[in-house]
Amino acid sequence: MSKVKKIEAAFKQELNNVIVEEAILGFIAFEKDSHDCIYVNKVGETLFELAHATQDETLNLEGLFTQDERAGVKCFQAEMTEFEGLYSDLLVNKYNGQQFIANIGVKHLKLEEVEVIALMIQDVTLQKKLQRDLVEKQAAIKSAYEELLMQNKQLKELDIAKNRFIALTTHELRTPLSAMIASSEVLKMGLFDTEDEMKEFIDMIYEQGHYLSALINDILDFAKIQAGKMDFYLGHKDAYSIVADIVESQMGVATNTNVSMSMRAQEGEDFKCYLDDVRFKQVITNMVSNAIKYNKANGTVEVWLEVKDGFVWTYVKDTGKGISEEGKAKVFDEFETLGKVATHHQGTGLGMPISKRLIEGMGGTIEFDSEEGVGTCFWVKVPVDQILEESMYRLRPEEGGDLAA
Repeated sequence: MSKVKKIEAAFKQELNNVIVEEAILGFIAFEKDSHDCIYVNKVGETLFELAHATQDETLNLEGLFTQDERAGVKCFQAEMTEFEGLYSDLLVNKYNGQQFIANIGVKHLKLEEVEVIALMIQDVTLQKKLQRDLVEKQAAIKSAYEELLMQNKQLKELDIAKNRFIALTTHELRTPLSAMIASSEVLKMGLFDTEDEMKEFIDMIYEQGHYLSALINDILDFAKIQAGKMDFYLGHKDAYSIVADIVESQMGVATNTNVSMSMRAQEGEDFKCYLDDVRFKQVITNMVSNAIKYNKANGTVEVWLEVKDGFVWTYVKDTGKGISEEGKAKVFDEFETLGKVATHHQGTGLGMPISKRLIEGMGGTIEFDSEEGVGTCFWVKVPVDQILEESMYRLRPEEGGDLAA
């Protein structure tokens, strides 16, 4: 270790004074008994805004203390001055009423029989702010990165699901098409013996044609929804009359599958609301059809309407097998549906995901409650008043509009 050159005491004192006065840290000293300020260097004067203090004002240690609790920042308090040491990230009062964050070193001295509390203060407000901003930006970048990874994963899953969907849907389309071609060939070649047999083949073509149309409509609807190009024509319509027509049209299907169906509504209630009648009919038909299709022998389907909370509510309740807890989260999940076309009872299985998008497009919602082995109740809410953009409330084109898809 090299030797330090000895200098005269007076020069050393002067050097110490210059170092302390010109230091980059704030130095401030208080009498221990009175807590009155007896010394402050230039940086200390700047830190504590002493220019705002009057000449007659006695600067006191208590003026630095604060009880202002802030998240992640401790307050500079009296007990900290009782022990020597370094205290980090403390909130300190200035003499003009403002505050800053500081690292504070506490040193006890005795000068000419006077006990002194000396504070060495470093303002770290800017560093803390930069550190906080950096942490926030790092968190934002991490969150964006994780979201990007999730979106990338979803896109890959969707790409795989769409490929499966195309392959499986192609198979689904072939089934009714093959039945129609085979039946039409029998009719064309006259390979039937009775009028009843001919009628059976005609009925087959008719039924499979409707099934094929439903499959195609599902695919086109889904494509339009995904592209954000689904058009809505909202008008003030009577929901009860639309639902009643659907129930009546499905009554024969219910009877043929040994399911009893009923409909009720509060007498005298006005069930007019703002809806797209074609899309609303599509959603309710899907709900009623599912309630019949997934019901049990001698089961029931109940349909009823009510008005509450500014919405017309339409309920469809069945006594079918219900939906498992695991399955509930997948009812409206397009990713899940696309990947499992082959496991559906019949069709694409996109009915509920499409229904959800259609009802939301009308400013409403679709929800359900189900108990496995007991049954399921779906309901839709459509607003009584206009709550969407004014451009949504318009007449449907009379002819030539794209209404089927």
